[in-house]
Amino acid sequence: MPFPTQQRTSGQERGRRAEDVASWFFRLNGFLAIPGFIVHLDSASSHQGEDGEPRIARTEADLMAVRFPFSREVVGSREMRDAQELTRLQSGDNERKPLFVLVEVKASLCKMNGPWTNQQAANMQRVLRRLGFTRDERIIHSAAAALYEHARWEGGSVLVQYICVGGQKSSELATMYDQLIQIDWRQIGEFMFERFSSHPEKTPSGLVHDQWPKFGREFGRWFVGGGKQRGQMEAGRAVERYVRDGRLQ
Repeated sequence: MPFPTQQRTSGQERGRRAEDVASWFFRLNGFLAIPGFIVHLDSASSHQGEDGEPRIARTEADLMAVRFPFSREVVGSREMRDAQELTRLQSGDNERKPLFVLVEVKASLCKMNGPWTNQQAANMQRVLRRLGFTRDERIIHSAAAALYEHARWEGGSVLVQYICVGGQKSSELATMYDQLIQIDWRQIGEFMFERFSSHPEKTPSGLVHDQWPKFGREFGRWFVGGGKQRGQMEAGRAVERYVRDGRLQ
């Protein structure tokens, strides 16, 4: 049986892989991102958490990002199609508004950490100030209240959306937050399969770009090395395996 330290290390590695996959998914969909944003304490000293461990931050946003309303990528004369789960958030009356997202990433079941659901802690306001779309504290507090209650806020000129990414969607969260978006690893894998299949220019002559992050390079090699023939559903399962075990095969 693994020792607790080994279990903790394994869990941390899965968490890092999960964040890497989520980060690249949002990158491919035109988001400019800040990963691992720390919400700092109001003190120079740590404080003790409920588990007795020292805390050196109020909380962390796994990923904060923004997608501008006219974001698109064209290769040759063809426009890449971004994930519908994301593009529909900027449709209709909101099609001209920048979309800010706060993303919580879990390797397994989607979950919202306590610091993001505790209105008394006011962590949401701190993150919204860093997003920088207004200096008006009344708007900041109004947006925070909507996010705490619905997981989405629609302002006159911007949108802010809370998104959970993980291995499995939570029915409990879906009931609690009527506008929360949940995305699982299979959806991400299937999106990437469609993107690579539709645009072979991403891997010219079967080569993978060194500038891509580790997961991007590994998925590219998996795709050109036989993944394309295995189909879209297998791509979804491959991403699940990668997060769980660190391998796509």
